[in-house]
Amino acid sequence: MVTSISKIMKILDQLAPFETAESWDNVGMIIGNPSKQTTRIMLALDLSDDVISEAIEESIDLIITHHPPIFKGLKHVTTEDPVGRKVIQCIENDIAVISAHTNLDKSGEHGINQAIGEAFELESTTLLVPEVEGVGFGVVGKLPEPISLDAFIHLTKQIFEIETLKITDYQPKEKVQRIAVSSGASADFISDAINAKADVFILGDLKYHEAQQVENTDLVLIDVGHYESEVFYLQKLKEKLDMQIMSQGYDVMTMVSEQSKPVLYTV
Repeated sequence: MVTSISKIMKILDQLAPFETAESWDNVGMIIGNPSKQTTRIMLALDLSDDVISEAIEESIDLIITHHPPIFKGLKHVTTEDPVGRKVIQCIENDIAVISAHTNLDKSGEHGINQAIGEAFELESTTLLVPEVEGVGFGVVGKLPEPISLDAFIHLTKQIFEIETLKITDYQPKEKVQRIAVSSGASADFISDAINAKADVFILGDLKYHEAQQVENTDLVLIDVGHYESEVFYLQKLKEKLDMQIMSQGYDVMTMVSEQSKPVLYTV
């Protein structure tokens, strides 16, 4: 059965209601016509030039990104402007764009942080920064068994498929068990992780002075990188979409972009 972009938006809204996004955020339909039919969907972290080129090659008619390509109002839409160029490319190639950003960060059941918690097999998880029932930033829970900090670092690298990470270790721990996680730039929630009595807080985009907040506390911060903490989720989101698409009988193919790449690299 053919379906429209608006029907796909409804599925996304059920997984992570758009109305729960932060007020500064820009989620939902960003480019295109919601009544247009869609048969080929690509998931990407960002709407980069490479992602758009890949979408054109794959005959994609809808791209779902995590980071919105437009945050503020555009005064000009020209090929000389990086954002304008992307908008023009999508319109010229009849590619629609939906963004699901902080609403996916805050979904307690289907969001990014719940998926990270599941990857660590955390038990008795609760929202790190609850807002209303089932909505809030981050999760905190317990590993099935306490492990050494070195073993936890190794496990973290495996889960996020990274070779390096940043860590604060003012008071080295022989054992860790209570873990807090919050994807992306989540240093605002360091005090929440301390109050939650977490042994470790996994986040991204940690700055020098932000890291100093855990000095003389029992909390260890692990920065896995902004991109790395979120790209992890694209395959999980694909699986959730596929399940809902199949249950509705829609004739739609989904794929994860192979061109979702970090902006910064460790060399």
